[in-house]
Amino acid sequence: MLLQLRDILAVYQVFEFGVCNFNQIQTFLPCRNVSQIPEQAKSIIVCAFPYYIEQKQPANLCKYAQLPDYHTVVKTILNQIISALQETFGGNYVGFSDISALPEKDCAWLCGLGIRGKNGLIINRRYGSYFMIGEIVTDVQFEPSKPIEEECIGCNRCIQSCPAGAIKEGKIDYERCLSAITQKKGELTLTEKELIEKNQLVWGCDHCQSVCPHNAKVAQTHLTAFTQDIEPYVTYENLSKLMKTRAFGYRGRKLMLRNLDLVNHLSEKQER
Repeated sequence: MLLQLRDILAVYQVFEFGVCNFNQIQTFLPCRNVSQIPEQAKSIIVCAFPYYIEQKQPANLCKYAQLPDYHTVVKTILNQIISALQETFGGNYVGFSDISALPEKDCAWLCGLGIRGKNGLIINRRYGSYFMIGEIVTDVQFEPSKPIEEECIGCNRCIQSCPAGAIKEGKIDYERCLSAITQKKGELTLTEKELIEKNQLVWGCDHCQSVCPHNAKVAQTHLTAFTQDIEPYVTYENLSKLMKTRAFGYRGRKLMLRNLDLVNHLSEKQER
């Protein structure tokens, strides 16, 4: 079965994956999608979708936000895989990407998809930490993979490079994380505003990933859905268009305008 599974996934350009038993997941996240999980679920097939693109021009978006919305891309591929799995093995399947009750990073580690980084991300041997996670939950029993017991090299560069000191040995203080702050609705504190201004980021943050030695030789993504329509820089002019096609669209135009105002305020001060 495992070889058949590998062959099916390869057809849809999924080359890094693993399987864990559903009963290995002890804690679920609060999400309405938990009701979609098949009754008597036995296995979780965890797939890696690489999104790394080499950056040669200025950007005010993190890498994944420069590409078409990964939720749509990953879910489309998962649905294609599910059709093939049903035809081959029978059973019930449901695909998830980001929006689910499953603790994705725990699933990815349990199935051997990578090692844990001190920044809380899973580091894959081929893609580094630049990959999105997709899961397929099924009531068909597949042979589980084993976690990789190795650890990251422990250089602490991710900890040292974090703009707000939000990384503490594998735990993230999301109240201080710049990526989380750019996504935070409502009024920002003066410190939060200054972080956005200083780092010139309208959405997300890649600081901890860009300095990680495990990411030093990561190849660009092979997924064509991620290699087309790349836009590293959001402006007042292109915001409306990007809101319809990027992962940040769900957060609302008002939030993105707030961040754009903060970034441009710093630019104005520097020009004076």
